Amino acid sequence: MKMTSLIKENFEKIKFNSHKKHNPECDIIEGHLNQDSFMTYGIYVKGEKQGEEFMEYYAGPNYVVGSTVKSFSRLFKTDKIPSKYKSKWEELKKVYNSKYKGK
Repeated sequence: MKMTSLIKENFEKIKFNSHKKHNPECDIIEGHLNQDSFMTYGIYVKGEKQGEEFMEYYAGPNYVVGSTVKSFSRLFKTDKIPSKYKSKWEELKKVYNSKYKGK
């Protein structure tokens, strides 16, 4: 299956946040799961944690405009990513490595 098909299957949209314009130490890709939540693939590209990867999960109006669910966020190190999100996180990582790494 092509990467484009997997993205459309797993995410409503994807947004790239470069360390040049967002967090100065991290590149982060948001994978929007639905109108209420999104998850991220993040990697530290500068600083003491350079090379470390992580996942974040966000839901609710504090993070998604128009959401009606209770606001919630959580940060996961790679060895603690919930199994239901692991394959989607891997897809975001592939997108990052093929399209955004080094930009």
